[in-house]
Order: sequence, then C-alpha cells, then structure tokens
Amino acid sequence: MQYPILLISSSAVHGYGYLECNKDAILELTRDIKTPVLFVPYAAARSEWNSYTEKVAAFFRKLDIAVTGIHTVPREKVCTDYEVIFVGGGNTFRLLHTLQQQGLVQEIRDAVLGGKLKYMGSSAGTNLATRSICTTNDMPIVYPAQGFDGLNLFTFQINPHYLDPEPESSHKGETRYQRLAEFHQENDTTVVGLREGAYININTDFAATRELYIGGINGARIFMNGKPPYEAPVHKKFVLK
Repeated sequence: MQYPILLISSSAVHGYGYLECNKDAILELTRDIKTPVLFVPYAAARSEWNSYTEKVAAFFRKLDIAVTGIHTVPREKVCTDYEVIFVGGGNTFRLLHTLQQQGLVQEIRDAVLGGKLKYMGSSAGTNLATRSICTTNDMPIVYPAQGFDGLNLFTFQINPHYLDPEPESSHKGETRYQRLAEFHQENDTTVVGLREGAYININTDFAATRELYIGGINGARIFMNGKPPYEAPVHKKFVLK
C-alpha cells in the first residue's frame, strides 16, 4: 500500500549513507511521480539552503528523481506544481518560524490532507508534521511568533531520535524518558519515541482512524500519560490509542 505521508526519525543512521536506511520507504512514496521533489531546507541556516538542497538532490539522483529547493520556487507554485514535499532536519524552531513567516503552514497542511501533495519529513520535518513541535530535541534558537502548533497531519506527538535509557551509563543528565515524563506532567497527548532508523507511515485520514505503520529498523516506544510506556508493533498496521 502506498501511504501519502512518510515520517522518518533521522536522515543519518549509523552504518548507512544519507537517507539510505529508509530508501525503500522513500521509493514507495515517490513511485510514479512526474515532478521533482520539493525540498524544504528551512531547518538549516539561510546560508546553507543551497548546499543542503544539493545534499538531498545527490541522494535522489540515485533514484532518478530531481529535487527543487522551495526557496527557488514562486510562492504561488509551492502547493500546486509538485507531487511530493520533503521537509528536512535541522532546528525545528527555525523551521516552523520560517514557514510561519511565509504563511505556508496551513497551505501545506491543506494540500497534503486534500491529496494534492505527498509529505515526507525527517527529524525536524517529522516534528513539524505532528500536533506541535513540543517534543523536539532542539534548542529554541528562534521563537515562532504564531506558537508551536505543527501541521497536525499526525495528530499525536513524535520524539525523533528517541534513545532508551542506558542503565550502565555514568551520565547524570535527564534521559529522554524523563523528558517525555515532564511533557506528560503538562500534556495528555500520546508520544511516539521513534528510534533512529525507524519511520512512520500514515494516511490522510489518520485523525479519524489513528492507524499507522512503523517500519525501518529499531522500532519505537509509545508513551501515554499515566500509563507505562510500551513497545510499538512494527511492520504491521495498528491503531494508536
């Protein structure tokens, strides 16, 4: 089944080249497209947008797919002239801030949910696709003036790059498990701790069905307010409570 939304934990995974770990899922998302992939480099510094786009283009050239940077496209063509949008990793606060400044958040959401645009996110781009960016690992280097609401394609939260606690570690700082517990002291929303190498597929009706598929490697852990976390089913569809 071809899902229109692909949410990747990380583009860089140990032992793999850039985006290579989830290449099969990317191939499935981009199967039969006739336009370049529209890449959003806004999670990086403005001075890096061109080089970041070229890095992404180098990967997609191996798949015989062209890439166009969103910063080179007329505003009115962003959600009309392309079939797939890929939002890359970097700083999630900067990404959301820039999209808000350009008035693109609602427009992208509407295009994806309306079936006009397929969505691929990695790391910050995955955070952007969720209910809010409040479970990002990034520092708030800029403040998105319109708040922290994401695209809400995935109507729960995701914590990309999720790391399990290491009992033998001498590190005394907070673990990711503790950080998500803090999130649930103030919020009820379920969080998927998506380990590196793993990805989530959903359909545009996810808000109603809550059905998802977790693929790739390393899997995910589900965190619910007031309940013990549990290991997510992998390589099969399931419903997120």
